[in-house]
Amino acid sequence: MKIESIPAPGARVYALIASKSPPLRDLCKAVAAEVTPTLTTGRVLDLGTGPGYLPIEIAARAPGLELEGIDLSPAMVKIARKNAAKKGVADRVRFQRANAADLPFEDDYFDLIISTLSFHHWSRPLDCLTEINRVLKAQHEAWIYDARRDTTNEVNAEFRSEYGRFLAFLFLKLVRAHSSVTLREIEALLASPEIIFSITNVIDRGVILKLQLVK
Repeated sequence: MKIESIPAPGARVYALIASKSPPLRDLCKAVAAEVTPTLTTGRVLDLGTGPGYLPIEIAARAPGLELEGIDLSPAMVKIARKNAAKKGVADRVRFQRANAADLPFEDDYFDLIISTLSFHHWSRPLDCLTEINRVLKAQHEAWIYDARRDTTNEVNAEFRSEYGRFLAFLFLKLVRAHSSVTLREIEALLASPEIIFSITNVIDRGVILKLQLVK
């Protein structure tokens, strides 16, 4: 069973861990660094935004962007709104409770859609991808990042070297045990005849897989 919405106590704990975790902070900054040279104006949607750190980071780097973040957890949305207010970007970063399988936006609305470490929670991934396609502008892209469970020993060793044995153990053994995907799972999903994107790519980033979807 996939748990899509994190309740209030868990949301507060996750928000604290995400703010202090070097691997999660680095992922947030890496994705923001990919987004901002590509897009300086327009609308960006973050699916499964959690505490909102990613759209807030993007807003700080690209003042011309409008950002939306959705999450199924009301507690996460509340935390994200507070974080945006603290960073002074609440006028450009909006958060609301919504399901990725039923997005509350009109067709062809976003210039870019992103998601980090949320895909493994989606109980209806094909419905979510269909909705992403609907609200994405023609010839624009969606980038979905998630932790990879089936990494090589070499990748695991590099992760331990960068973050130390303790953090590596937490991420590689505990976090990925329930919050990760395999390359085979992603490839099987993208092979479905229900996938309607014109281009689908899977990019191996070591402990992270990036799905690049072009409408």
